[in-house]
Amino acid sequence: MRFTMIGDTRRNDHYADKPNEDFFWFDEAAGAALVLDGVTRDRENGAYPDPSPARIATERFAQAAGAALTAPDGTPRERLLAAVRAGNAAVARANAGAPADFLPGTVGVLALVEEGWLHYAYVGDSNGVVLSKGRAAAFTEPQTRAVHDHRGEFSAYEIRAHICNNARHPCGYGVWTGQAGAMDFLRTGSTVLAPGDRVLLCTDGLDPFLSDAGEAALCAMDSGTLLARAMEFRKREGWMDDRTAVVIDAV
Repeated sequence: MRFTMIGDTRRNDHYADKPNEDFFWFDEAAGAALVLDGVTRDRENGAYPDPSPARIATERFAQAAGAALTAPDGTPRERLLAAVRAGNAAVARANAGAPADFLPGTVGVLALVEEGWLHYAYVGDSNGVVLSKGRAAAFTEPQTRAVHDHRGEFSAYEIRAHICNNARHPCGYGVWTGQAGAMDFLRTGSTVLAPGDRVLLCTDGLDPFLSDAGEAALCAMDSGTLLARAMEFRKREGWMDDRTAVVIDAV
């Protein structure tokens, strides 16, 4: 079995001055891929910082993680763990001197496909879905659901300083900010793939597309059509957040 990969990204079309803080990367020969979603900072003096601290954090994470994912030694799980640790450490270096109450960071999904298996690691709300024989099976779960459900109970400062990367909080969630607590939210796993299966990795900016398309339509599209329609989709409100996807085909 071999694997092919394609990917694409689009900047949000709601805020003219907000850069695309998503990122994707893949190495088809190494069977490695990732999608990342930068965690936006506040506006400064009425405008988003340029360059975006979240974009810088995302790029630093991707560079370090990509090197670890394509390393020649180690099991897939060992390489995934090494990638996440290296990425988080790279963000820590990028964040040196940043205000501690809301550090720039990123979330996302990393994947390795090898010998008929998908191995993955993730933090945050990005999506990983296996499309197989007419079924769409998610292997990720959103990690900010609890804090969103209770958002009115906490100030922005409490969410950023006391809930983010705090596994002891009932609404805790993870962001790769360089803090050690992000690792408490790391989830990993493996699932077998068969020829004809398709893996979709995407940021939560594509949640509206996934909900609107539905399982049957997602499974019926070829990879090129799936990626194109994901990028072209618009919510009823007429705009979309940053959105990014990588599609992996087992052939």
